[in-house]
Amino acid sequence: MGDGFQAELAVHFLKGAMLFGKRLEVNFSKYSNKTTGADTREYTNSSLNRFNRNAAKNYRYCCSPTKMIHVSTLPQDIAEEEIVAHLEEHGSIVNTKLFEMNGKKQALVMFENEEQATEALVCKHATPLAGLAIRISFSQLHGI
Repeated sequence: MGDGFQAELAVHFLKGAMLFGKRLEVNFSKYSNKTTGADTREYTNSSLNRFNRNAAKNYRYCCSPTKMIHVSTLPQDIAEEEIVAHLEEHGSIVNTKLFEMNGKKQALVMFENEEQATEALVCKHATPLAGLAIRISFSQLHGI
């Protein structure tokens, strides 16, 4: 995270969230530097890091985990069935909506509960789908 405000958002929105059957305990680290390993990913200079550019605009899209995720960076010819097949191993998908905004294909996917949506985001963000690395974030919408 680039600054203290981003860390505050992470603690605020993720503390107490459920993931893999356990409640997350998120706190500020006592260490000033992070240690990288096989199970960590670095997004500082990645195009998948939503805070790299125009960060002020992107802060308003931060929210606590929800049942609905927003999937973007999708190929123009993607079908809803392909998105469902990519995500369904993480839980029961209740509803989906494929749409286009500003010429870019995107999708909303609603899971049965927040934990399933969180697992899908954690496991599938930045993974390839039909040749493109998809972006996943929680949606602030409550229905499709």
